[in-house]
Amino acid sequence: MTSMTAGRPTQGATSRITLTSDDVARELVSTHTPAALAETGYLPGRDEHAVASQMREHQLDEALLLGRCSTTNDVDAFYRRDEEPDEQWHARREDTIAKYCARCPIAAACLELALRYPEAPQDLAVRGGITEEDQLALVDMEAERLAAARARDRAPYEQRTMRLHAARQVLGLAQSHIGLSIKPEARDKNHAELRAAVSELEQLRSDHRRATGWAA
Repeated sequence: MTSMTAGRPTQGATSRITLTSDDVARELVSTHTPAALAETGYLPGRDEHAVASQMREHQLDEALLLGRCSTTNDVDAFYRRDEEPDEQWHARREDTIAKYCARCPIAAACLELALRYPEAPQDLAVRGGITEEDQLALVDMEAERLAAARARDRAPYEQRTMRLHAARQVLGLAQSHIGLSIKPEARDKNHAELRAAVSELEQLRSDHRRATGWAA
């Protein structure tokens, strides 16, 4: 996916905004379902890995349902048998790649999910048309990017936990709200804590809505 620019004329001059491939891929992923990405050629196209890298874990899982192998009962074709000789396994997995992965519309998503959440080395299998050895090499090579992707996958759950915690804090302070019968300094401290807790909850909700596109 090549860099793209968008220009907007401003009083005789041109303001240019440069979009990176990640920017474009992120926008595609946020506005298209995995099925639409596959059908319109973004996911299986030449920029498939850029697009897949911006997908979240649940989108990658959804994409797997569109794979050429999704309806097969030949699951063992992707795994090495116990004590299977190298030569026999290598030939068998090449057949698997040719039969299932070569023209699969979501191979990049399959590979991204495997790299982001790899199985134990002894349980590795053909994923996205890539052998176990190549998967391990890619995991090492892209360790920093994959760690950042996992963090983005976790973010919605962590943010939801923060919102729930903030809401419980507001409820607890509201239930212990101090009235006029208490000394002014204690009452003011209690009221200030409640206002701060409400403000924190509102900020967390506002951040969530902006992040999910509910607000500008």
